[in-house]
Amino acid sequence: MDEIDDMTGFAIERLMASSDSWRSVVRDMVARAPDAPPMELVLALVSAAEAIAGLFGPNGPAREAAAQGWRLAALLALDIHAMERMGHPNARAADCLAYWRAHDRFFLDL
Repeated sequence: MDEIDDMTGFAIERLMASSDSWRSVVRDMVARAPDAPPMELVLALVSAAEAIAGLFGPNGPAREAAAQGWRLAALLALDIHAMERMGHPNARAADCLAYWRAHDRFFLDL
């Protein structure tokens, strides 16, 4: 559980940073934990979004950061599902990189 806690903390930190490059959060999470099951990254993003919303409230100043966390989690989960449906390797977070390079550059291009 420590790895998920670390990923969640990283996601909170990055989502709360005043930046428009939220897509890089997922790519950087993959780089930090390449051997993690990809759904653990989804869990970390959802946990981060929930923590942000819980701390600042649904209408607080960090509302957009929480919303981006949920969006990123949903998009990553869809990519993982697509990888599975297409028969691509999907056991490790690093497997997402090959899928993104071949099919969906959203998390790679900024």
